[in-house]
Formats: sequence, structure tokens, C-alpha cells
Amino acid sequence: MTDKEQSINKRLKELQEESVKHTEASLAYMKQMGIQPEGKLSLFLPPDYREKTIHNLPFEHKVRQQVIYETEQGEFSALCPFSGLPDYGILRIAYIPGSWILELKSLKYYIMSWRHIGIAQEDVTAYIYQDVQEHLRDAQQLTVTTDYNIRGGIHTTCVIDSEQQ
Repeated sequence: MTDKEQSINKRLKELQEESVKHTEASLAYMKQMGIQPEGKLSLFLPPDYREKTIHNLPFEHKVRQQVIYETEQGEFSALCPFSGLPDYGILRIAYIPGSWILELKSLKYYIMSWRHIGIAQEDVTAYIYQDVQEHLRDAQQLTVTTDYNIRGGIHTTCVIDSEQQ
């Protein structure tokens, strides 16, 4: 076996071990909430594996402006913790900056990191709100909305607004 083949086999073994570790962590996370998979178990990650960094940039203007980031249909998803199927939706983040604004490339990586996380729709909205609030530090107002595709005949929209906290 060549060095390259040995390296590939070693990395494959590491990925397999990591996959088992992530699946066990996901099942433990689900168990905390009383969720039992329906028998169709897919590999997905718990929320702790989401991207944690969203870079910010200074906002030094005195004017108050509302900043709105909204994903296109299909750009935001997480996985249903029961079925492992993707929950697609539109993510909308609206805020009035204090001293900081979000840097878009790192925000996109953050949003994409949810694609492999098994989590309830309401929970992902709360995590995103908390993460964005932490990175904006002193936003004057923040609203996070997730508007999911209809599933099982139910349309779900989740909204967290700082003015209601």
C-alpha cells in the first residue's frame, strides 16, 4: 500500500470514528428532550457543532438604520430530529445596529452550518437569535424569523424579537 493510500485509509477511519461520535452526541441531545428517532436514523450533528463565529465590523454612524438579511428559499435548512429529513425555510435577521454590524461571509458560513444539525424548528430559531445577539453585542433592536416550508400540512413561522424579551 502506498503512503497516499495509507493516508486516505487513516483519514477514512478517523471520519468513521467522528461520525459515530457525532451520532452518539446527537442521540444524547435528542434524549434530553425525550425525542426517540422513528427508526429511520440518519447521521446528523447536535447544536454544539454549529459554526460559533460570526465576525462583526464596527458601525460608527450616528444614523439609525435597519439592517435586514434574508436567505433565498432553499438556502437555510436544518434536519428534523425525528426523521433526519431537511426542514427548509427562509431565515430573516433584522436589527438596528449599535456599535457593530455582521460580516456577511462569516454569517453565510454560520447559516450553512445548520444544514447538518438535527434540531427542532423553534430551537434553531432561539439558538440563532442568541448567537446573533452575542455577536452584535449592543444592537438597539433584533428580530430573528424562521419561516419554514409546509410539512405535514403545517406551516411554521418562529419569531423572536428583542422588544418582547
